[in-house]
Amino acid sequence: MNHNKTVAKQYSVTKYQQKLRRFSANKSLLIGVGLGLLLSWVGAKFTAPVATKDSSTKPQAKAIAADVSNASARYVTTTEVASNQVARSLKASGTVEAYELIPVMSQATGLQIQEILVDEGDSVKKGQILAKLKSNALEAEYLQAQGSLAQAEARLAEIEAGTRFEEIARAEERVRSLAAEVARAESDMDLVTKRVERNETLETEGAISRDRLDEIYNQERINKATLEQAQARLAEGKQELAQLKSGERPEVILAVQAELLQAQGRLQLIETQLQDATVTAPASGIIAERDARLGDLTSNSDNLFTIIENGRLELRLEVPETSISQIKPRQKVQIVSQYNSQPLIGMVREIDPIIDPQSRQATVNIDLPSDAPLKPGMFLRATVNVATTQGKTVPVKALLPQADGSAIAFVVQDNNTVKAQAVEIGEILANEKVEVFRGLQTGDRIVVKGAAYLKDGDAVNFELIN
Repeated sequence: MNHNKTVAKQYSVTKYQQKLRRFSANKSLLIGVGLGLLLSWVGAKFTAPVATKDSSTKPQAKAIAADVSNASARYVTTTEVASNQVARSLKASGTVEAYELIPVMSQATGLQIQEILVDEGDSVKKGQILAKLKSNALEAEYLQAQGSLAQAEARLAEIEAGTRFEEIARAEERVRSLAAEVARAESDMDLVTKRVERNETLETEGAISRDRLDEIYNQERINKATLEQAQARLAEGKQELAQLKSGERPEVILAVQAELLQAQGRLQLIETQLQDATVTAPASGIIAERDARLGDLTSNSDNLFTIIENGRLELRLEVPETSISQIKPRQKVQIVSQYNSQPLIGMVREIDPIIDPQSRQATVNIDLPSDAPLKPGMFLRATVNVATTQGKTVPVKALLPQADGSAIAFVVQDNNTVKAQAVEIGEILANEKVEVFRGLQTGDRIVVKGAAYLKDGDAVNFELIN
């Protein structure tokens, strides 16, 4: 009660002093001095009792001040800055690409595309028909080639089987007939020769005219020509008979065999062209591109389809050359996509040995899960864990982001006030933790719940949480 009166008296003196100062501004110096003496006496009167009170009133005053302070302090929860294992990571971005793209072209040229059986995104098996080409002319040529092959085979079979007995008998009969013709021609020739001799004698004796002798000479020439022709036919007949008995000559057999091979080659060529009239998948995979259009003419230089072999995709990360040494094959990579809420896990397959001289970056090839819902051309972000070190960690909620991109934390001081401390953060960790590089020390007590409502120097009541 005495303390309250003292406070009230001090408040009255203060108000009185303020009035006197305003009054002294308008009065003379003398009046001001007099009032000053009066003010000194009043002050001594109000303050003297406080000084003569018992010393037990001081702890009571402190308790009351503490009660006032506690009533204005904010209630918060705090935690201590901990030291934990921190996985160091390298962040990069890249593009999804096919591990192997297989172009599909038509081996047949100039054929019209008649039917298309697949579209982009379809899964296909090796040997599956992708498109059919118009092949009516080829089918007609195929039938002709089959006929030519059959003829050549029959001819060769006939030669290899040898001459039949009936053919030899007919040849022998022909030789005998030709021999008889030769005999008749020889007889006629003998007769005309004798006539020539007799008529030459008669012409010498003048019994016949020269014209008559010339007629006999002409008959002799005719009979001689007839004899020569008969002899030639007989020689040919004998040669054919001998050939039939001995079989075909080797060169004839070789010629027929060559004809057969030519017919077989022709047929195989047309068969291949007919097979090429159906465009098939050279490997299993996914159709990435379909350039084939109905009615187009094929060319062996134009792609009809492009297949992602076995649907295998990879992520090609662009990494600065200064960070390449931190990445090793078979390292796991956490991948985040805007197309999928669930993170994916990939694996480093290889690092390209050549660094781009313009960007000073290297390409790191990451194997992606086969069941990942990704497509070539997608943009992904990846995190590669490169090392594990000891670091200071705090809850993410303990840090307040600032407009300039920095962050602050409120550190509890020994007098239960807080200090706004600028911090530099590092890795974002699991369980809503974050690494702190600078600004805090291990063991510092920082505000977690209620930090958003504090300012530098505020008094706090706190509860420590783990």
